[in-house]
Formats: sequence, structure tokens, C-alpha cells
Amino acid sequence: MEELVYKVLWVDDEPQNVDGLRINASKRNIQSLSYDNWEEAFEVLQHEWPEITAIILDANCRLYKSDTGPNQNFLSKVFAQLNQFFGNIHRYIPWYVLSEGTMDNYSIIMDYVRESHNSKEWGKSDFKKAEILAKDNELFDNICSLGKKQSNNIVLYRHREVFKYLGAESLISNDARKIMLKALAVLYYPDENINYEFAGNPLRKVLEYMFRSANKQGLLPDEFFDKNGNPVLWDSMQYMSGLEPSNIKFRYGAEGEAIFPKRQNHLMLNILNFVNEDSHTSKDDDAPYIIDKESQDLFFGFLFQLLHVIKFYGQFVEAHPDVVANKAKMQKIITAADLVVGKEGIVLAGPRFNYMGTTVLPNKLGCRPRQKIRIDEAVLNTGSDKDKYPTYATKVTIL
Repeated sequence: MEELVYKVLWVDDEPQNVDGLRINASKRNIQSLSYDNWEEAFEVLQHEWPEITAIILDANCRLYKSDTGPNQNFLSKVFAQLNQFFGNIHRYIPWYVLSEGTMDNYSIIMDYVRESHNSKEWGKSDFKKAEILAKDNELFDNICSLGKKQSNNIVLYRHREVFKYLGAESLISNDARKIMLKALAVLYYPDENINYEFAGNPLRKVLEYMFRSANKQGLLPDEFFDKNGNPVLWDSMQYMSGLEPSNIKFRYGAEGEAIFPKRQNHLMLNILNFVNEDSHTSKDDDAPYIIDKESQDLFFGFLFQLLHVIKFYGQFVEAHPDVVANKAKMQKIITAADLVVGKEGIVLAGPRFNYMGTTVLPNKLGCRPRQKIRIDEAVLNTGSDKDKYPTYATKVTIL
């Protein structure tokens, strides 16, 4: 698993003293999330803990952003907070302490904090910075060894061709990454994820994040988003599949062109059908979504289909990186309603409504028979008489 990246939360208020260590760590695929105080680091831990392999702490460090210097009670306060946090998430993340060995009462403090360190599985708990710089050390060996066994890291590695497109610095939102990682961890390691639940409908949310990404890449026009910035899912799927959307009259490219070919279109169609049938969160996007035994096989089946869709989408974007060129693919669909706009004529009386040619003139427009008018705006008629009168005027000018 040499390609696996191990994320380490590293807290040290004198980063220049550990730059060499971080360089050494990066050679082993250890990525440092570096902070100079615990307050900011803990905020990150609360949101990113599923992907954090280990925690490295300076023994004498700043506790809060506002601190002007190290806090003598840094370790004791940090570990009190960590023990409470680990208890809440039902998982203990390996931690290690680095020091210069000159801190007052260091040995007493370490005796206290070692009580929460699982030395049998995690290895040695504390290291001297000078010793690590001087030789190839066991700290990073321990982190890599533990990282290879951690379930979330295994999931990330197993589906690395998909997760490279998910994340804060990637193509699709980090929120989508969290949803997919959690769902796959539940699938592969159910014993570690007992009584799991999601906020809202997870598969639907990931599709929404993908469509937002497509909008940023110029592959999905602004017209496919409502006033709240949410994508219109069915029409977005149809547009990206080279079809004529049901309600929004734009299509992608020329006849036969598409972002998603038939196979991916069918997968998204299946996913949307499933989430609409299974959804009980349409009124509250943050309501708990619990996968019960009856639906879990279907859920995980569609989860794998979504992995395939994301991978295909990411590869398409890599092959089509020009946003301006992507936007130029948007083609307006000319409908019968477009063709009657600007036309002039005489209002005729019908048995139920007035009309001009094959366009309905509803009473609210105020047209009277024998008046001359110009149709300024029109829509397609969806009523039972649409075959005889395919268009419906919404704005006219009486001439």
C-alpha cells in the first residue's frame, strides 16, 4: 500500500524546529496538517478525524490562538480534551509527544498522559526531537504501520481512483468525500460503525455536489440551479447525458454529444429513482437517514454505482479542462413557444378562450376578439388541447 497517504495532525508552535522532521515524514507518504496551537488543531480534528492516522504534539506548546507563549499545562489539558473526544467518537487515534527534554516536570506530566497511550499497539509514546533528526527513527515507522491497518485508510486506498476527485483541494466538495468515506466504512467495517446514520439522503447529496462541481467546470449551466443554489437533479442529469431536459430548454453540444454516455446515464437514473423512493428527508435535509437491514443491500449497490459515475466524471473533466470551451457547448433548445414570440396577428374567439393561430390567449391577458396583438412571451401548452394549440401566451402587446 505504498501509495496510501497518512494524514497526521501535527501541533508545534515553533515549526522551524521540526521542518526537517516533516520533510522526513513526507518521504514516507505522511502528510502533515500543521498548526501552532491546539485550539485550531482541535477544530480540524473534530471535522477531519476519520482521515487522521495519528497526532503529534509538542510537549510545550500554545494552547489557544491568543496565547503569546507555551502553556505549562498544555499536555494535561490537551489529553483531557482528547479523552473526552475519543469517548464520543468511540475511536482512539494514536498520539505521540515530541520534546526537547528541557520542560519542567516533563517526566511527571508524561507519566500522567501515558495512561491514555496504548503503548502495546502504538509503540513508544514520546521522542526527543534531536534524536529523531539524528537517525532513522521508529516514530514514522509506527505511524505507517498503524496507518496500513486503519479501516478508513484501507477504504481510501481501495477506492483511491475515486477519492482523488473528492476533497477540499479536489474536483468535488470535501463534504461529498466525507459522505462516501463514511458509507464505504460502514459497508466494509460494520462492527466499527454500529448504529450508524447519515444527515439527509447521502447518495442524493453526493450527486448534488457533483452537479455543483460540473457548474464550476462549465459543464452544467446556471439555469439548472434553483434560486437557493440547489441543482435541479433530473434536468441536470438529462443535460449532462446529452438529452433534452424535461423543463429547462438547453442541451449539451450537438446531436449525439454527451458528458455521460448511456451507461452512466442509466446508473444515475437508477440512483435517483432509488433515493426518491427511499427518501424521507425532502423537507429536512439534515434529518437522520438510517439504513435499515431491508434497504442496506440496495443502498450499497447504488453506492458502488455512484463510485463508477464519480470516476467517469473526474476522468471527463481531466480530458476537458477548458471552462470557456465547456460553456460554449450549451445549446438553447428552440421550441414551438420560441417560434411564436414576436408574431403579430388578429385575436380570434373560441368556445372556451381566445386564440391567435395555434396559440392560446388566456383571459387574464385582456385580449378581445378582432384586436391586433404581438406575442411577447409564450410557453408550451401542457393542457389536454396541446395538440391543437401547442403554445400558450404569457405576455402580449395590444397594437
